[in-house]
Amino acid sequence: MTAMTSVAHIRTCSEYTALLILLVLLSMTSFAQVPDNAADLEAAQSLAALLQETRTLQADVEQLTLDQDGREIQEFQARLVLEKPDHFSWEILSPYQELLLTDGERIWRFEQDLEQVSIDPFSNDISRTPVLLLNGDASAIAESYTVSFFSDLVSANTRFILKPKAPDSLFERLSLSFSGKTLTEMQFEDSLGQKTSLTFNAMRVNESIDPAVFLFQMPDGVEVLDNTGL
Repeated sequence: MTAMTSVAHIRTCSEYTALLILLVLLSMTSFAQVPDNAADLEAAQSLAALLQETRTLQADVEQLTLDQDGREIQEFQARLVLEKPDHFSWEILSPYQELLLTDGERIWRFEQDLEQVSIDPFSNDISRTPVLLLNGDASAIAESYTVSFFSDLVSANTRFILKPKAPDSLFERLSLSFSGKTLTEMQFEDSLGQKTSLTFNAMRVNESIDPAVFLFQMPDGVEVLDNTGL
């Protein structure tokens, strides 16, 4: 893999992770709608109960991605700000700077060192690319996964495991870990065998967020790729 290809791959992983977080935190509250069996129903209801309590979320995120052989591909620090139902900011702070932001109508992606901004519409199609997953209808997403969970009554820790029903899913397995009602870690494995772990620190839940956080300020002198057709 060349240096340029490696950078492109890392950035694809970063965007993919950000959108996966949004998919999970905004859309999974409806998993109880289409359970396969009683066990799925119980797991889905438990997960929904936890996620429905979160209206806003702010956190520092540490991400580590390993390839199928256990070699480190990517490690970075990011800042997550989220407000239901459709406002989201994912800012990568290190080792490079990038911002992914949506206000529910458009999605902006600012790659600072490339001096480039891309703008995409916020649509409802979840079938084509990871970018569009975050726009998916919750019941449609629920139809694609089975849910199970494991609880430790002593530590009050709970872990949810989600597995796709379709063989061509973009990821093979997703897990969310909670300490009490607080999301502490998310792990997923994609179809290439890459494993990604995200740890959430300094989390603030259900605090007011300045609306200006979700307003994109266009920098001077950048290349703009507007795919909205407006």
